[in-house]
Amino acid sequence: MKGIHHIEVKNRDASFKFDLFRNITVIRGNSGTGKTTLYEMISDYTRLGEASGVNISCDKNCIALIDTDWKNQLEETKDSIVFIDEGAKYLNTKEFAHTIKATDNYYVIFNRESLRELPYSIEEIYEIKTSGKYHSFKKIYKSNKRHRYYKETSPKSNKFDTLITEDTNSGFQFYENYFKNSDIKCYTSGSNSAIFDWLNSHPDKNTLIIADGAAFGSEIDRILKLRTSSNIILCLPESFEWLILKGGFIKDENIEKILESPSSHIESEKYFSWEKFFTELLTEKSAQTPFKYTKKHINIIYLNEHNSEIIISEILNYAKHR
Repeated sequence: MKGIHHIEVKNRDASFKFDLFRNITVIRGNSGTGKTTLYEMISDYTRLGEASGVNISCDKNCIALIDTDWKNQLEETKDSIVFIDEGAKYLNTKEFAHTIKATDNYYVIFNRESLRELPYSIEEIYEIKTSGKYHSFKKIYKSNKRHRYYKETSPKSNKFDTLITEDTNSGFQFYENYFKNSDIKCYTSGSNSAIFDWLNSHPDKNTLIIADGAAFGSEIDRILKLRTSSNIILCLPESFEWLILKGGFIKDENIEKILESPSSHIESEKYFSWEKFFTELLTEKSAQTPFKYTKKHINIIYLNEHNSEIIISEILNYAKHR
């Protein structure tokens, strides 16, 4: 499945309207915010259809996942939007992640805690906004034009002496080269989940984190809750490959169309997370050009001053850091 899907769920007491942009959407919030109401409406419609008193408007089939037989139900469900209630014991298991990875469905998951086995985007974490009987989705994490993410207020300081990324290959090589003649030290954590431990081990650093926003949803909450969060700048573009594609080095009108509306082009069954799609797209489109890209080793053409500035300008006001 791909594309943006608009959903309206109504009965005589409540009305929900929202859009889904990717294969995994996470809904958070305390009790009484509408999560259970929405799930139960979908569940009633799944069991009883129109006799439930619920009306669902969507271009795809919408169903609730039943806890007791979830695996068989998923294996039989195709090209649908699946709603999963919080508290399901299987949500944080490798088995669940492996099972949904093999499907072509979109998933709406109600859960207060982070889902560490799933690579979901920071852009698709919501809470329910309510006005009387009317409900919609509101993003929990905000961002500015330089892809700085925060929950309440935008960070006041843009200064850092340390950069850390989970990338161990081309991305890390690029940042290390860019800052080699500055006072900024670059490190790699090796994975998204290891960034948290690195920050705890270096509480005295003013740290810029650059990570793939397309798969950072499970990590953002605990990092922003760190006692040293005032010393942290969280920069989360979709991926390093996305930054290069945004730079316009490869002249291809299809790339422009994809970057304008990724949802319309990324098939969820093939690409569980968007950063894998952008890696494959860049690798394919650059293969026969001077800008040939490989994940393992950065092409030196990206390291010359002019091209480096183009890439870095998407995420940094670079003139302050050279």
